[in-house]
Amino acid sequence: MERRTLLIVDANARDRAVVAQHLRRDTGYEYHVIEAASIAEGVARIAEGAPDCIVLGDRLEDGRAIDFLQAIRSEGTRLPPAVIFTGTGDHEQAVELMKAGAQDYLVRTDPAAEAIRLAVNAAIYKAQTEQSNERLCEEARTANAAKDDFLAMLSHELRTPLTPVLSIVSVAARDPALTADLRETFAMIQRNVELEARLIDDLLDLTQIASGRLKIERAPVDVHRCIEAALDVCVAGFEEKRITVRTELAAARSVVLGDFARLNQMLWNLLKNAVKFTAPYGHVAIATSNQEETLRIEIRDDGRGIDPARLATIFGAFSPIRPQPTATGVGLGLAITRAIVEGHGGSIRAESGGEGHGTVFDISLPVSDACPASPDETPRPPVPDTRGKTLLVVEDHEDTRRALSRALRRRGFGVTAAGSVAAACEQYLAAPADLVICDIGLPDGTGWELMEKLRAHGPVKAIAVSGYGMDHDLERSQRAGFVAHLTKPIDFSRLETLIVEKLSDRSDQSDTSD
Repeated sequence: MERRTLLIVDANARDRAVVAQHLRRDTGYEYHVIEAASIAEGVARIAEGAPDCIVLGDRLEDGRAIDFLQAIRSEGTRLPPAVIFTGTGDHEQAVELMKAGAQDYLVRTDPAAEAIRLAVNAAIYKAQTEQSNERLCEEARTANAAKDDFLAMLSHELRTPLTPVLSIVSVAARDPALTADLRETFAMIQRNVELEARLIDDLLDLTQIASGRLKIERAPVDVHRCIEAALDVCVAGFEEKRITVRTELAAARSVVLGDFARLNQMLWNLLKNAVKFTAPYGHVAIATSNQEETLRIEIRDDGRGIDPARLATIFGAFSPIRPQPTATGVGLGLAITRAIVEGHGGSIRAESGGEGHGTVFDISLPVSDACPASPDETPRPPVPDTRGKTLLVVEDHEDTRRALSRALRRRGFGVTAAGSVAAACEQYLAAPADLVICDIGLPDGTGWELMEKLRAHGPVKAIAVSGYGMDHDLERSQRAGFVAHLTKPIDFSRLETLIVEKLSDRSDQSDTSD
């Protein structure tokens, strides 16, 4: 038989005895009864061990029932389930007691034994249910945190080996001494490494979407420029399959308040699908128009189409348009695309007549009358002379360290390298570099800890280069004093441009980039 501990707190000894007698007659449970006549005595009993339930009279030797409930809470102790005996059926008093934490109340007019037992059982059951729900919520939060940590670690481990490959091929692809065939081969390798990185980014984006943390900046953006930029990325795929692409950018108002990178990602996902599912020598059309205060973007292909029965589910995570052995991708792109569109206050829908009838994606975004900044309006500063500038590369992945160091030396920088926090500190303090390029995950600490150690000796200019690319990673790099944070795998030309920019910048303003 289940044993329950019951605390009865009441100034009237007779009432305490009646309650105890009624509960001891409950054949379903064995009750161990503890009694108290005052607030102080009751609080002391709870301090000795929390009871399963409290039966509390409304008048005690040193106060009222509500004073007792408040005293328990002021101690920082979890309030056990409590049933109150009130002298009257005063509704306002009952509400006040329930707000203070009581589970139930009974009017003190010699209540039946069954009413007392039911009230106690219900109070205990309610409290147990609430505690069970709290445990489940805490377990869910812990599981989500563990999932985020796992994905962040997985992302780091997947990104790191791609960095030396991308660094080498991005440099080699621009080498004028190579034959056209070799340059084309390196460009092909670069595209596929970047595609792999994009798939990793999609996984991280999905975790941000699930937790409502997808980051979207707000600035005036000309969507026509986004379309052109996305087409530039996808042009090789269209050309390889001899797909004809027609654009009809007819919208007179094409500016929205949004995030250029995210909108470009949205369009890139849709155009990538068009390349994937349109047959060689097929056709893709991109058109824009205005409808009242919205910008409409239509991407139409004459490819394989989608079963109408599946149109309602294609924007769900892990729902590729066609789960076939020959298809690529894990079905994240359209889920992320929808989240980006909705994050901009817009909507997206898909239409298809079925297999062999092509697909149409229709996007609506609210337009803005703001003017986007033109890249041609800001004069570019002269490229500074970086000859004689020194760099310290801190990276524990040996291939990445060698590839970056070699590529930077070819650009005329003086380069030293280290594979740990201790080695980096020793080298930097012996001969301070003009700029530090630093990984975050190091065998004996983190890049953030290294920055703390170096900054203790004076100002340091450093760029974080890491496989960790979540928002909180970028924010932590900014707080640590890094002037920029690049997420692996990095395009060497992007790193080179950033190095030159930061070496010529006298300020230490941080820039977090992915």
